[in-house]
Amino acid sequence: MIDLSALKDNLDEWQKALDKRGEKYDLKKVLEQATKFGQLVKELDDIRAQQNKASKEHNIVEGKRLKKLEMAKVKEMEAPRGNHFVGDVPNIPLWDVPEGRDEASMRILETVGKTPTIKDIKDHIELGVGLNILDIERATKTSGARFYYLKNQAVELEFALVRWVMDLLKTKGFELMIPPQMVNRMTMDAGGYLRKNEDEVYQTQDDLFLIGTSEQSILGYHSAEIIDVPKRYAAFSTCFRREAGSYGKDVKGIIRTHQFDKVEMFSFVLPKDSEAEQDFMNNIQEEILQGLEIPYRKVLLAAGDLSTPSAKTIDMESWLPSQQRYRETHSCSNCTDWQARRANIRYEKGKFVHTLNGTAIAIGRTLVALLENHQQADGSVKIPKALHAYLSFKEIR
Repeated sequence: MIDLSALKDNLDEWQKALDKRGEKYDLKKVLEQATKFGQLVKELDDIRAQQNKASKEHNIVEGKRLKKLEMAKVKEMEAPRGNHFVGDVPNIPLWDVPEGRDEASMRILETVGKTPTIKDIKDHIELGVGLNILDIERATKTSGARFYYLKNQAVELEFALVRWVMDLLKTKGFELMIPPQMVNRMTMDAGGYLRKNEDEVYQTQDDLFLIGTSEQSILGYHSAEIIDVPKRYAAFSTCFRREAGSYGKDVKGIIRTHQFDKVEMFSFVLPKDSEAEQDFMNNIQEEILQGLEIPYRKVLLAAGDLSTPSAKTIDMESWLPSQQRYRETHSCSNCTDWQARRANIRYEKGKFVHTLNGTAIAIGRTLVALLENHQQADGSVKIPKALHAYLSFKEIR
């Protein structure tokens, strides 16, 4: 949720920044709507105060009249507000985020590592099936499309990746966490994952939501609190996503699935420190990719590709030999105070923290990059040295 007082002072500047997203939001009308809504809240409070007085005086006729007024006022407050409702306005992109909403609009900041020369490239599906560490066919039988079984050495490799990354993050000052994998509506909405995005999340019959990332649970951990900052958490969880609308040969296999495991970084910081915190997280992501000996490039997303809560997102895209292209395996977003306002998380009275989230390791996509980049001519896969201490093998064959 955006800061209305700051919006009044920066209306034209914020409107130009928001326009870079390519969506139609009239911030002047947002201010008008918010002012009107605030007035309705005051009027409703006044009606309810009068109701209390009528009740104490046992004035039944006046109580009935006021009840009708209350119901009408509530109905007016709940009327559809569309893009002019302040709660539906996405975060304002930071000044250096480029305009646009396609791949050509993003900015490549750096390319790191030499792409491997592989004569007869196998994709991760052929490699995984051949090594008996991956089974997609039987997962389709039990669960439908976009599920998979990890088997044998791939299972050991997943836990090695998690342990290695968790050990690294401990040295960086992160508290380790395994969060709930279902959250309530208030928590999910505070993160910015409902309203326009509700069709992307799984909902239970008890009105709980399966998390698509542990960012959602961690945000709720400090909701309605005043906290000391910085606070940094590294959380392991299984994640669930509908992935509605995504298709094509470039997402086959285990690149884009409905269920996957991930370690997520999440930080609560002072507003003045959020840009530096994003650099800090990006450096950790690069350290992880370099440790895994995976070539990658660092990309600043264009405004039109930002998620609703993000003011700036930098992706790390790993090289996939089978596709001869880079694909996103890590993402890091500065959400400024947008989520903190919705979740009411402050560092002192009336002052909201900034929140940031970043992928440490997403198991599915990382396994794809590992298998493909470290494949050998005989179909085996070498394991990067960084993981040797966590495994009983140095190659999968």
